[in-house]
Amino acid sequence: MNRRQMLRAALAPAVVLGVGTGCSEPQPAPGSVDVADPGSLAATPPSASPTSSLPAGPLTGAPVGTPAAATRQAVAVPMRVSPATTPAGLDAADLVYAEFAESDTLHLTAVFHSRDASKIGPVTEIRPVDIRSVSVLRPFVGYDGGPTGFLTQFESSDLDGVTPDDDSKVFSGDYTSTAALLKAAPKGGQPPTPALDHATDGDALAARDLAPATELTITVSGGPPMVWRYDQPKARWVGKVGTATVTAASVIVLTMEYRTLEVRKPSFRSLPSANVFGEGAVVAVSGPTSAKGRWRKPGLGMVCTLADTGGDLLHPQPGNAWVIYAPTTAKVTVK
Repeated sequence: MNRRQMLRAALAPAVVLGVGTGCSEPQPAPGSVDVADPGSLAATPPSASPTSSLPAGPLTGAPVGTPAAATRQAVAVPMRVSPATTPAGLDAADLVYAEFAESDTLHLTAVFHSRDASKIGPVTEIRPVDIRSVSVLRPFVGYDGGPTGFLTQFESSDLDGVTPDDDSKVFSGDYTSTAALLKAAPKGGQPPTPALDHATDGDALAARDLAPATELTITVSGGPPMVWRYDQPKARWVGKVGTATVTAASVIVLTMEYRTLEVRKPSFRSLPSANVFGEGAVVAVSGPTSAKGRWRKPGLGMVCTLADTGGDLLHPQPGNAWVIYAPTTAKVTVK
């Protein structure tokens, strides 16, 4: 049974439930979106593209850059981006998770598997959102330390990683690369679990309530809106992060509660934190179309399932994807 069959078998019609506020792994309510065991999902890799002799990557559903990339471990890098930052490496990432952080910044978790990047950064501290987003993918993580409590969470997650204090050769200032991270990673790392159910054989994004889309805007209180526009000739969604232009095959917006974390060590500060465990509304754009539905992620070791308004899986187009964690107070519009 392939990944799509596993997920379809696990899905029941979605119902509107409140987004979870804790870090526990709640049992699904009757009729809610269910999630399959990621260990089963990883057993069958995506089929190869009919136009390429290279296999499809588990995180993109598109051909990998080299044959060796298909079976290697993913790497992940947290990045902090302000409106004045020029981030590096994002267009080589298979997945990018974006959290709205303090002072008009974004905290990004960039996951690399199918392609290499010679420069990634600026690398920043580890945060709970990084751990909760990527633990199921089993990447090797390059990060720049973090508050004591966050480091404890990382150590308890079974993820491996490296900081500049551990091995300065992996980093060049605030930057690193996929080659340096993979060289530093322990031997025996496994390729990631598929995170999305990519379209095949002309699948539509959703089975119902599909709508045309040319622009996606996420507006958060106190900060500039994040705007993505569809480039029809290139079949790509184009946005701006810091001063850099980035592109994606799909952009997926998950609405969820944010909490304020009071960090005390090594210094006191307050940080916004997206609660990625639970269930909530999803708005996705992929190709020239958009769809709405529900997302559900019960806990650390489970994939985040995306379903349309009738409970069927969403099928984003093969390629890289951005997953935006939007606060419940945000306004998400599609034109």
